[in-house]
Amino acid sequence: MHSPTERRALADAPGSEPPPTGPRGLLPVDHYAAVVEFSHDAILTKNVRGVITSWNPGAADIYGYTEEEAVGRPVSILIPEHRAGEERRILDRVLSGEHVDHYETERVTKDGRLLVVSLSASPLRDERGTVVGASVIGRDITGIHRSRQLAIRLQALTSALSKEISPRGAVDVLLAEAVAGLGADAGTVGLLNRSGAEIELAGSVGYSEEGLSGWQHFPLDAELPMSRAIRSGKPVWTTSAAELQSRFPQLRESSVPYASLAVIPLAVEGAPFGALALSFTAPREFDAQDQSFLLAAAQQAAQTLDRARLYEAQRLVSERLSYLAEASELLARSLDPDASLRQLADLAVRRVADWCGIELVDEDGDLRNVAVAHADPSRVRLAEELRARYPVDPDAQIGAPQVIRTGESELHSEISDEMLVEMARDEEHLRLMRELGIVSAMVVPLRARGRSLGAMTLVAAQSGRHFDRGDLALAEDLARRAGLAIDNAMLFRREHEAAVTLQRSLLPQSLPQVDGLEFAVRYEPAAPGLQVGGDWYEVVASEGGRVGLVIGDVAGRGIHAASVMGRVRPALRAYVADGRPPSEAIERLDGLLKEAERPEMTTVFLLDLDPATGRAEYVRAGHPPALLRQPDGQVVALAGGGTPPVGIFDEFECCPHSVEVPAGSLLLLYTDGLIERRGESLEVGLERLKKLLAQAPEDPSRCLETLAEDLGADLIPDDVAMLAIATGR
Repeated sequence: MHSPTERRALADAPGSEPPPTGPRGLLPVDHYAAVVEFSHDAILTKNVRGVITSWNPGAADIYGYTEEEAVGRPVSILIPEHRAGEERRILDRVLSGEHVDHYETERVTKDGRLLVVSLSASPLRDERGTVVGASVIGRDITGIHRSRQLAIRLQALTSALSKEISPRGAVDVLLAEAVAGLGADAGTVGLLNRSGAEIELAGSVGYSEEGLSGWQHFPLDAELPMSRAIRSGKPVWTTSAAELQSRFPQLRESSVPYASLAVIPLAVEGAPFGALALSFTAPREFDAQDQSFLLAAAQQAAQTLDRARLYEAQRLVSERLSYLAEASELLARSLDPDASLRQLADLAVRRVADWCGIELVDEDGDLRNVAVAHADPSRVRLAEELRARYPVDPDAQIGAPQVIRTGESELHSEISDEMLVEMARDEEHLRLMRELGIVSAMVVPLRARGRSLGAMTLVAAQSGRHFDRGDLALAEDLARRAGLAIDNAMLFRREHEAAVTLQRSLLPQSLPQVDGLEFAVRYEPAAPGLQVGGDWYEVVASEGGRVGLVIGDVAGRGIHAASVMGRVRPALRAYVADGRPPSEAIERLDGLLKEAERPEMTTVFLLDLDPATGRAEYVRAGHPPALLRQPDGQVVALAGGGTPPVGIFDEFECCPHSVEVPAGSLLLLYTDGLIERRGESLEVGLERLKKLLAQAPEDPSRCLETLAEDLGADLIPDDVAMLAIATGR
């Protein structure tokens, strides 16, 4: 017989429709029995000690225990370990007269399954109103709860994906929510590569390194679950290991430790580009809730990944354009091919590959390694050792020699250990290649004007990157730019060397011996990568003991300027040797230049010195002033002006000037390259030179050597001629 409180608890049971009431609003006893008997909810009672005293068929259906198995046992048989003691706390509340309504918690079934239930508990009283136990009604809301949790996860997934702009971030979010949502043991996302022929793993959780070995990328046309899902655009569900291996025989020899699998394609506008795969160690059926959740999650992730891939593609294009611009600027900086290619190799390992090697074809047709660079500086020596001990075989049918011969690039997306074994010349060679960890490689030709100048090899190693056609296109673009730069540099070098050779051959091969004077000359053909000009010097000893000192500079660069200088220098020498004063000699030179078919501007400083008296007369025709260091150490500039450069003005008039050159003086004549620097005026350079000359050694040769070192001959932007004269020595 149920108490009024028990009857009220039964009448309030969720989903229970109250039958017609009897007197005083209470249900007849047989009606209470019918409600308890046929309710789908679990209805049980327990005494103050928590021992089950009654158990309806609904409880047997939900918890798995029959009435005989449950009655007389403590209610704790339904409590999971992680909620131990919870039933006592609820019972204490009820025994105090409290009603507990719709309390959501977990319970465990006879076979160990975990359920989510909604409990309502009411006190049971005897005829005197004393609480003697509790009536508990439990409803299994596992499905409802799971739906709610999956909806929350889907909402969290949508919110997190809306903030992601990178493919990696979107993949991580999808894996985190999908694996947790279905309680998977592992999960991975695969995406088609740029060629569309292979699937590359974009992220994974739960798999061991050994388990992922060999699965970083695989063909789209393979008979594998992910390949099939992407090809067909339809999910793949397998509920047991036997079914998985039966449908995909290729996995039989892979010792896959998972019993069931769910693979959902990632597609936008019906075009699959990847898939999500979840693995479960235990057999599992995927019900409608599972499938709906995964399909919705995959759809959300696909939209984000598509957006992220577009963003990534735009970013890559921008990065590649930036990289090519940086490479072009680097190649344009120097006309020294070897230096440029070493810098290019360093740039390549920062942006494209893990290591880079560059070979050029020398004049004899042999291959010469000019650059080896590695992303890890500590491994550069290993790469260099490999190149040194095993130089490129010029007859090889693969790699740089073959690329140079054919002009066709090579792309090796994956270099297997079998390929390394095949390429190795001996065991030590194989060991070194394995130690470098080569994964993928590209070899591209350096070409210009229809011929191969060399080849660039780019290798992926510890990064695990696999080069594809997009990477090859970037490498080929880079190689084309490098080829043109190398060709230009080689052309310039040949012209530069020819001009320097011509220039030096046209300069005086010896200087006269003059009592009381000591001479020194120096010629610097400008910084590397810049053309020589038409700078020259001259010392002319005349009858009567006078000495003509000349420094000059023909405008222009290269062989043409040197050839003009070859006509100007002997002409002016002849005028000076003939005893002409400086002004007349310069005027005659101006007339000579104007007679040429193509007049060339020339600056000249000509000083006529009488060593016996120290008297000198000079003309400065558009040239930097000579510097005179007097015996007391003071440096003065012979800056007498008024005479323009020769060879270009219709009206030309010389303005000679006089100066005293005391015994013990040091006289310096030079061309403008010595004081010219980018970004500063010649006046600043002149003052710097004056200070250096004040401290320079008295010996003319050592003086010029010191000036060249202090001013940095390798930084001089123009060629330089210097003539130093010590008097009274």
